[in-house]
Amino acid sequence: MSDESPAYEGPPVSVPPPPGWRVESVALPGEPRRMPPQDHAAIDAAEQRARLVTQWLTLVSVALMFTVLIIGLVEF
Repeated sequence: MSDESPAYEGPPVSVPPPPGWRVESVALPGEPRRMPPQDHAAIDAAEQRARLVTQWLTLVSVALMFTVLIIGLVEF
């Protein structure tokens, strides 16, 4: 291998596009759609159920962790 690396010559030369190569156009966006109505009572009930499931899973996990810890300490 040679210690000398070739000198960086820069990026390749680009040729500019001819004038008028793109047609000017303006895209007009349509009117935004309306959001569907939301049932806030159902959303709140679903969040409450999810919170309850999370709390029970946490409680069971902590109880299982302490059970394994106590069994591990008693056996040794």
